[in-house]
Amino acid sequence: MKATIVLATLSLLAGCATPTLQGRAALTSGRYDEAARHFEEALSEEPGRVNDLVGLGVARYKLDALDDAQRAFTEALAQRPDVPAPHLYLALIAIRRGDDAAADEHLGRYLGLGAPPRLAAQLDRTRRLLRAPVSPEARAYVAASLEDGYQWSGEVAGALQAAREAELRWIASERVYWLPRSCRCR
Repeated sequence: MKATIVLATLSLLAGCATPTLQGRAALTSGRYDEAARHFEEALSEEPGRVNDLVGLGVARYKLDALDDAQRAFTEALAQRPDVPAPHLYLALIAIRRGDDAAADEHLGRYLGLGAPPRLAAQLDRTRRLLRAPVSPEARAYVAASLEDGYQWSGEVAGALQAAREAELRWIASERVYWLPRSCRCR
């Protein structure tokens, strides 16, 4: 009985999910065609949403539709030049295409927006590397490595935030037990 109720609830919730949430879920699961469709649907309902443009750009990048990805990221930056992800992905596209000047420009802008320290070090190394001739295979490796570093830094930030929130919930629920005895109500 409980399993039926849970399945019914999940079915109802899935029907209520917005195209943006469905796009994010598909993107996270590696279903890039589906993610692109959901983000396009979200953008048809509300054109110009930066988060949906970035999601569409990432999905298109993963599908190797670099021109479409570049358009989505460029449109996102036209509205919000302070969003880091489009700068990184435009740099990745430029690296893969051999446009080192554009890659350096976008990497510099991404760094200026406050990249996490380890990723910032990787970006600095990449900028130095691109000053020398780089083979197409090495470019593909560098782009994939930077994207992995970016995603990893996001996962770490999310895990740290979840740990902080869990700690605050624990402190709130156990507040009496960690107070010194002299402060406890009797």
